[in-house]
Amino acid sequence: MAVSRRTGQRDVVQLPSADTISAGELVQYDEAGEVISAVTAKGVLGYALQAATNADTVLVDILHPGDVVEVTGITGTMAGSEIGNEADIVSGGLTVTLTESNGDLLITGWDGVTTSKLYGTFKNLAHGSPGAGLETT
Repeated sequence: MAVSRRTGQRDVVQLPSADTISAGELVQYDEAGEVISAVTAKGVLGYALQAATNADTVLVDILHPGDVVEVTGITGTMAGSEIGNEADIVSGGLTVTLTESNGDLLITGWDGVTTSKLYGTFKNLAHGSPGAGLETT
């Protein structure tokens, strides 16, 4: 999966990594405030702009309420009927599935052609959403 920003102001910060992370991967904080791969039902910090390994630093584009992202490489088949539904992050931050168990992402759009891509907003963010703050896994 790769995540990229569609709307919203870029907010890039360099943070310590406690995990092996791929460019375009969703990330969140661990209990020590370091960046790790995102899992479902936890506050999303943003997405990595570069690959990183444990004990490295990584550039992260921080997501804020209302920011719309493009997600490619989803699990399931995107269609117009999915707009308005929710999707979940699959453990490891590499995949979003169209299953609606935890409702991590609200699907807001689609290009009408590519069945492995969607547009959406994350509902539980580490910054700026209700209950935001240090999230643990």
